[in-house]
Amino acid sequence: MPRADITRSITVAAPPEVVFEAVTTGSAGWLWPVDVEPRVGGAAGPGVVTVWDPPSRWANRMEQGDWWNELEHVIDELDGATRLRYRHSSVFADDGQLDGAETHTDFYLHTLAEYVAWFPGRPATWISAEAPATSREPGSFDRVVEALGLTAGHEVGDALVIDLPGVGAVMSGIDWRSGSFLGLRTADALYRVFGRERWGGGVAVTVHHFADDVDAAAVAAAWEQRLREVFA
Repeated sequence: MPRADITRSITVAAPPEVVFEAVTTGSAGWLWPVDVEPRVGGAAGPGVVTVWDPPSRWANRMEQGDWWNELEHVIDELDGATRLRYRHSSVFADDGQLDGAETHTDFYLHTLAEYVAWFPGRPATWISAEAPATSREPGSFDRVVEALGLTAGHEVGDALVIDLPGVGAVMSGIDWRSGSFLGLRTADALYRVFGRERWGGGVAVTVHHFADDVDAAAVAAAWEQRLREVFA
C-alpha cells in the first residue's frame, strides 16, 4: 500500500505551552510514555526529532529499511483555546491497518484533550493490562464493558459509580463510548478500554493515573485479574 496521511485538527481548552508539553514530554498522560530529547536530531522514542519549535511545532520520524513513519504537531493559539493540527504519514500494510490507525488516532487525540483540560501539566503514571488471547473473538469488548457495569443506555456525559480494579468503587464519568473504545474519567485518572477484535487484536486497558501515591504494579495486576475473570 502506498503512503497515506492521517490528518486531524482539534481545539482544546488549554494554552499552547501546556499542549506542546503534553504532545512531547507529557505523552504518558494520554498516549504512552515516550522519551523525547528536546532538540532537532534528538531521540524521540525509536525515532528522531526533525522539528523542535516550542510551543508551535514539533515533528519526528522513524525509518526501518523501506518503511518509515512521521508525526507532526502544529499548535496555534486561539482566543482562550489552542488548535492542534496533527499529521501522521506512513506506509501502511493494508486498508485494515490504516483503518486501525485512523480509529485509534481519534481516541488518542480525544484523550489528549481530556488530559490538558482536566489534568494540565500533571505528571502521569501509565499503566497497562492485556486481556487473554481469547479476547480476540468478536464481542469481547462488549463483555468487558458489561463487566464494568455499563448498560446500552449509558452514554457519554453520564456519571456512575464503577468498581475499578485496584481502586474500588469510585464515581466515573463516561467521556468516550464507541463500538471499540471506552473512556472513563475519575477525579485522578483517565481509564481507556480498547477493543481491537476487528483488527485481529484483543482487549487492552490503559490507565493514565495522576495521583502521587498510585501503586502501578498493583493496579495492573488487579486489571489483569479482572480481565482473566471476564474471559474465564
